[in-house]
Amino acid sequence: MFYIDTFKKMNFIFVLFSFLFFLSSANAELTDPYAVYHKYYKAIGGLNRLKKITSSYTTGEKTVDQLAGHFKEWAKHPISYKTEENYRFITQFSGDNGHDAWNKDFNGNILVLKDKESRQRRQINKLLNQYEHLNRESSHFSLSYQGQAEVNNKPVHIVKMTNEINKDISWSYFDRDSFLLVKSVDKQPDIEIHTLYQDYRLTDGDIRIAFRTSSEILPRNKHESIVINEFYANPKLPEDTFKIPPESLSTISLKQGTNAEIPFYLKDNLIYMPVWLNGQENLWIVDSGASHSLIDEDYAKQSGLVIHPGIKGFGFGGTFDLSYVKLPSYGPQNVQIENQTVYAFKGLTQRFGSPKIIGILGYDFLSRFVVKIDYAEQSIALYENSHFNYKGNGKLISAPLKYNTFSLPVTLDKQFSGYWSIDLGAYDASLHYSYAKTNQLLQRKGLETISAGVGGVIVERTVKFDSLSIVGYEIQPAYINIPLSKGSGSSSKGESAGNLGNSILGRFVIYLDYKNQQVIIEPGKHFNKATAQNLTGLTIGYSDEDQLPFVAHISPESAAAEANLVPGDDIVAINGLAAAEIGTLTEVRGIFLSPVCQSIQLMIRRNNVMHSTALACH
Repeated sequence: MFYIDTFKKMNFIFVLFSFLFFLSSANAELTDPYAVYHKYYKAIGGLNRLKKITSSYTTGEKTVDQLAGHFKEWAKHPISYKTEENYRFITQFSGDNGHDAWNKDFNGNILVLKDKESRQRRQINKLLNQYEHLNRESSHFSLSYQGQAEVNNKPVHIVKMTNEINKDISWSYFDRDSFLLVKSVDKQPDIEIHTLYQDYRLTDGDIRIAFRTSSEILPRNKHESIVINEFYANPKLPEDTFKIPPESLSTISLKQGTNAEIPFYLKDNLIYMPVWLNGQENLWIVDSGASHSLIDEDYAKQSGLVIHPGIKGFGFGGTFDLSYVKLPSYGPQNVQIENQTVYAFKGLTQRFGSPKIIGILGYDFLSRFVVKIDYAEQSIALYENSHFNYKGNGKLISAPLKYNTFSLPVTLDKQFSGYWSIDLGAYDASLHYSYAKTNQLLQRKGLETISAGVGGVIVERTVKFDSLSIVGYEIQPAYINIPLSKGSGSSSKGESAGNLGNSILGRFVIYLDYKNQQVIIEPGKHFNKATAQNLTGLTIGYSDEDQLPFVAHISPESAAAEANLVPGDDIVAINGLAAAEIGTLTEVRGIFLSPVCQSIQLMIRRNNVMHSTALACH
């Protein structure tokens, strides 16, 4: 799984109305935060002038990581806007029609933001536009003076804002002499945005705004900068300026009929699907946790495709660099994909090992259909939205998309409840660090393991819970991974509880309805099948150089530790059979899974010396 943060919206009328809570100044004696805000408004032109600006048009330049381009933005008080970002080889839009916020990505996919967190932040913006933050008796906002400091050698006052709608907190750093904003910090559960403001100018409407801003987004390690070229106050805007645009539906189609059924291979609890590209068939992983599709960068270059500069992504294990590439016609069986731009990632094929893959099919592919995943039959069915009619006995769940990913309500041990992402690209189920910390689950006993994803390697502890319940469907017991550190990837997310991987999802038949942002689940043929679990505390990797499995990690106080195994040991033989003759890494790992595994005799090589040891399976 991996995600791309939604680009930070400029929305410059909101700079005047929504985000004014960031902007202020004070003299050295001023400690009343509400007075600080009033002084700011006076410094940039006064509240009366600001209230007369009911619409705006802004143009400028924007850079996101290595991606440089231009933008246009139209805005109307109190909440409506539309932003167009043009980066030469991709164009994307975002906006708010006065009722709903929406995004249109570079492949023409439309997403209306219905998730709880987006709706709450939209409500906050609207209240700020109505100057509710200036009300000392407000039931929504609270301001507090935080003292003095220096930013870029400028003496500043610090004002903190909290609200009663969500857990977001902001700090504003105001120049004591000019009453203008120097810096702001916006802290959300998932990210923290540090922004510097420069080059204030008097603009149309006789108000001052910062013509240069630069932001660092942590822990994503993303950088964004904005330079305003033009700002116009109170332009006349057509009524349809902010309406949700139509999708570009012609890029993906079914070759025959209104649905297609495609077989897949389930190995290591990952879904592998054959996909045709440039006249060759290769395996791609199907990943509902991927916010966009992805191809191996070296494979793309070898195929003669042009790689464009990209941005930072984040996923399992951390953050990583992505480029852009436009693919020729490609697709799985009976599906045609045209004119699609996807992300390219260097080292993708090597990161996943065997079986060899060259790409990941993510949201931009899956979202064009209602998608049915039947793990027992190892089949994916794609239905055109207008022709899908469910007649089963499963449960329909409203599941607003966040980071282009569905979430479901999940309860562990009948007491730890929250929303978990549906991630077809994850082997196991896992808790996010912040949720585990809040609920005092970090110290639960279990077996350490290491896992790898696009973002890198992460150390987790596999913990046995008595039960996991999804809308009344209960699994007993449930093995859940808990990260040992917060990291910078998807495990650091604070606005969801965890991630549902195929170790849990594989018990169900699942329907993903992207258009209506809902999910249908029903028990599959393997719902009551016992989970195969490695209880030895041994994590096994594979050495391409030696063509042998090896000890990648040992969990403390485990059977593997008692067997005196050491990370780096080559596994030469298992139960008297040469490891090289057993088969793939998946087949080697299968020997260590309960309940089949009873006891194992290992021959290992350490520093070119052979050792024999017995390993208990429990």
